[in-house]
Amino acid sequence: MRAPTLLHEFLDTARRRWPDAPAIDVPETPDRSTRRTMTYAALWSRAGAIARRVAGVTRPDTVVAVMLPRTTPDLFAAQIGVNRAHGAFTCPDPKFPDAHLRAVLENAGVRTVIGDRASLDRIAALGLEIELAIDVADVPATDDPPLAEEPIVSASGKSACERCLAYMISTSGTTGAPKGVMIEHRGIVNLIASDLDEFRLGPGDRVGQGSSAAYDSSIEETWLALASGATVVVLDDATMRLGPDLTPVLRRERITVFCPPPTLLRTTGCEDPQRELPDLRLLYVGGEALAQ
Repeated sequence: MRAPTLLHEFLDTARRRWPDAPAIDVPETPDRSTRRTMTYAALWSRAGAIARRVAGVTRPDTVVAVMLPRTTPDLFAAQIGVNRAHGAFTCPDPKFPDAHLRAVLENAGVRTVIGDRASLDRIAALGLEIELAIDVADVPATDDPPLAEEPIVSASGKSACERCLAYMISTSGTTGAPKGVMIEHRGIVNLIASDLDEFRLGPGDRVGQGSSAAYDSSIEETWLALASGATVVVLDDATMRLGPDLTPVLRRERITVFCPPPTLLRTTGCEDPQRELPDLRLLYVGGEALAQ
């Protein structure tokens, strides 16, 4: 099997090898009583159903907004579905203020939005020129019959889309209006391939996903898992603000890979990780200087 040249091809490989393995795990919290899980086979099928809905309006470098909370596996399925339809995704955080949200969508030239009812109503109220609004609740749970994908390839046999956009993120806007950063498939594919080679994750690993989908760090957290047969364990915003109480959550969820910024790491107050977090084997820290 050839090496992936497009981001979602990592998942295609993984779902063929481990179809029944858990791909996404959204634990219960005090505010959410039900754990939500999705296998690799189900994630691929759900992404195919979403890809079918957007395929008529996407083409290489078309940016589709996915505005869903991280507490639903559909966030990840929608990102993959957009890529499978040859588009690129951007994921504005539902917590963004209206002005920031408007700036992100306008900067990306978004004309298609995938979301839930609340996010679609909110975007509609902004008065933007949205041509297609897709409520994920209206998308079939599975892709049946499976989507017949038509890869775009060059004369050499390589994917002609490896230089197309995979996704777009926006800067925080602290120095003014947020600015879009465009990430091509070949760039993120090279990063994930190097992560696979370096960290050797696999089925049984549980990767804590704690970053907002609006930011680049969430992509590496997600694909460390999905490219290797591991599980994305969603640590929602409330959980990530727990500080010292985060350590028991990591222990309960048997997290083996965690990618926090140093500031968050310091707030946990975990003085003996070997004893308090026996399952943790990789701490992948970035985003700011790591204090001694």
